[in-house]
Amino acid sequence: MSRYLIMTLGTGEGVEHGLACSIKTLNPDSVIFLGSSRSPDLLERLKPLVPEFTSKFEPLRVMTDENDMEKCALDARDLILKLVENGASVEDIEADFTSGTKAMTAGLCIAAVALAVGRLVYVTGDRDPKTGRVITGTERVLSIYPMRLVIQNKRRELRTLFNKRLFADGLDIIDEVISSCKLPEIQEEFSFWKTLFATYWYWDRFNHIQANQTMKEIPKPYLEKFKLDVAGNKEMLGRISRKLELYKKETSKDKRTDDKKLLRLRFSPELLADLLANADRRADEGKYDDAVARLYRACELTAQIALVKYGIDTSKLKPEQIPEELIPLFPELNRAEKAVSMGLDRSYKVLKVKGEEKAAGYLGNKSLQNLLSQRNASILAHGTLPVQEKTYRHLREQVLKLARDFNPSIDRFLTKASFPEIKVTF
Repeated sequence: MSRYLIMTLGTGEGVEHGLACSIKTLNPDSVIFLGSSRSPDLLERLKPLVPEFTSKFEPLRVMTDENDMEKCALDARDLILKLVENGASVEDIEADFTSGTKAMTAGLCIAAVALAVGRLVYVTGDRDPKTGRVITGTERVLSIYPMRLVIQNKRRELRTLFNKRLFADGLDIIDEVISSCKLPEIQEEFSFWKTLFATYWYWDRFNHIQANQTMKEIPKPYLEKFKLDVAGNKEMLGRISRKLELYKKETSKDKRTDDKKLLRLRFSPELLADLLANADRRADEGKYDDAVARLYRACELTAQIALVKYGIDTSKLKPEQIPEELIPLFPELNRAEKAVSMGLDRSYKVLKVKGEEKAAGYLGNKSLQNLLSQRNASILAHGTLPVQEKTYRHLREQVLKLARDFNPSIDRFLTKASFPEIKVTF
């Protein structure tokens, strides 16, 4: 891959020695000059100092206005973008701002940093106390890597995206950095960011098993560096994924495990807490329809967990499991169904007949049922209206109370299922 050096050219006497030092040090495949109508004289003084490079010099490009910083920045930006368009890698472009007007050098720096070129350089050295110019023979090239500055902004952006739970957006930025900056320390750090974001991206989409696997791969030193405590998350994710993995394993066997064990693996208080935490995150994003849909499911899951000890699966209720006094509520039995399913109302009515007094928290709670009916009017359910924040807040309060009645440990689990935040620094 060819390497390009962009240099601004002024008119100063003696600066050609510094430019020659830069060219020899960087050893580019192509040298591109940005200057003014008065720059050709400097270019002619430079050529004899680097005869081995003159064949790599491209014709001088005259900037629109050497005293207008914005125009200089736009000229430099257009040049860099043109090189990239023609196949150059931005990391193989270097920019020297040793010579030129203040507007020219500032403009080149602005464009170079904005587009994250491989390196910015300038030549310094011992200065003549009378003229202030660098003494010939003392020149040395100093380098600045714009990507380091860009990456610092990326770090801050990633922290913000993590706290907003925009994990997919964060993964896009991480992939961009990994592909554009090959510095080993950057590769290592952003591999950490990728694993972290991937873990919570999977988890936020209920892919607990995959999330648990990537959680184990997060490097601990970086967790400590960014003061991220994921111990509770790791415990919760491990509990959920182990049960789901065991459920998957047991259901794949020829000889099935007893129904109660399978139901305990499938429906757990940990999963309920995770669902509630997910609803909170959707609400934080202003997605109240999504949040309420999860609360509705949490209400169902609360009943399913309570029915586990009776060996009842709400999706495959056997006729003999239906209490006699509730048979009129299952007209589908008349169609010789071998198994029936039941939703919220029938689930809690079965619980009540089984002696679960806590079922009154649903059956006798008109406020909760009215709020759930508003979910049915949601655009994501059966209606056309968006759910309002007030509805979500009230429904969350009611569903959480119901969940607590049936599962006293729910608050402890909910804390461990809540995602952490990273402090954003500037």
